[in-house]
Amino acid sequence: MSSTDHTHTACPYAATGQEIQQGLDHHGFDHLDPQLGERTLWATYQALLERPHVHRSSRHGGFWVLSHYQDVKGALRDWETFSSADGHRIPHVEGMGTIPIDFDPPSHGPYRDLVVHALRPDRVRQLQPFVKTTIEGLVDRLVAAGGGDVVTELALPLPLTVLQELVGFSADAVAQFRELTAKVWAEGSPEAQLRGRAALATLIEDEIISHKRDRPDDYLTWLIDAEVEGRPVRHDEVVSACLSLAVAGHETTMNSVGSLVYLLASVPDVQDRLRRDPGQAPAFVEEMLRLRTPSQCSARRVARDVEVDGEVLQAGDWVLLLNGAANRDEQQFDHPDEFDLDRSARGHLAFGWGIHQCVGSALARMELRILLETLARHPRLSLAGEPTFSALEAGNHYGPTSLPIRFEEA
Repeated sequence: MSSTDHTHTACPYAATGQEIQQGLDHHGFDHLDPQLGERTLWATYQALLERPHVHRSSRHGGFWVLSHYQDVKGALRDWETFSSADGHRIPHVEGMGTIPIDFDPPSHGPYRDLVVHALRPDRVRQLQPFVKTTIEGLVDRLVAAGGGDVVTELALPLPLTVLQELVGFSADAVAQFRELTAKVWAEGSPEAQLRGRAALATLIEDEIISHKRDRPDDYLTWLIDAEVEGRPVRHDEVVSACLSLAVAGHETTMNSVGSLVYLLASVPDVQDRLRRDPGQAPAFVEEMLRLRTPSQCSARRVARDVEVDGEVLQAGDWVLLLNGAANRDEQQFDHPDEFDLDRSARGHLAFGWGIHQCVGSALARMELRILLETLARHPRLSLAGEPTFSALEAGNHYGPTSLPIRFEEA
């Protein structure tokens, strides 16, 4: 392989600054900081990774931060010590518990099975032709227009359309899902989260009523009739499972699609490589997920005293696990701030690890692979303007908020 074939480039906008270190010294890491965006996020992770393995933040009542790969992976695997039973957000908001992420065994397994049924391997295979047709239609429209905003024209409509087919939600419901979640992320307060959850639950309850009446042959009808631990599933459990699918079912894919196209347009020579060898699409997907993790972090509560790198974390303490930082740990990945299509990104933590690993990872990978293969059959694309990025939405979700592109003439 020639040197020109080796796609290996630094992430744009990477920066360091004494003010980042001073901020960490003064008050600690804050995932909800509105200044924590594209120009500061990666440098902040680098600063954390240069520090001792356990960082203490005074924000939001105080919590620990784990950013190194082995520490984050170890905590994700050890649910008996790092529990989700009190929620996976900092600050904790009472009444926001969702199936299955906010439950530990023994309840977790049966609850996870309820959600996994929508995403079982045979169902994902069945969805592939639908996903392919949907992607081709969206891309064809973008190409015909000469380009456009990837976020509004592709990254958002793709997961919402798939969500309709996957679960059985109506088109009107999924459109409102996005409007509500975007509003909640923008406001950010615990009160806004509770209001947003209540509004989403009302939408889902309307969908349940129509499904009970019309009995369509889809996942939601199956869920209404399902059993959990030998008893009929309760109404609140149906709503909670649907909430998980409604939010996670579009947010992660939307951010992943935006980040994928951003890298495709930004990294030199990568489009030529994918055209020559479309079989490299899966490797591109994994490296994108590692470098620009769509879900940057999650929280756990310490269930029993544990020592990490000489620091004692006591039962009841909150811990923030920075998957996005762990995926840039040089102890695990060489030149971690660079996109390298030739690296093995296997083992990245973009979808988590352990019992709470993302149930939709196979579907997301399939969608992203098909998107890359489809784009590789079309004219070269490039950025048509400066993309925009927000701070971490809800202190977690990350991707471009606008991404203008153009297609070259064939």
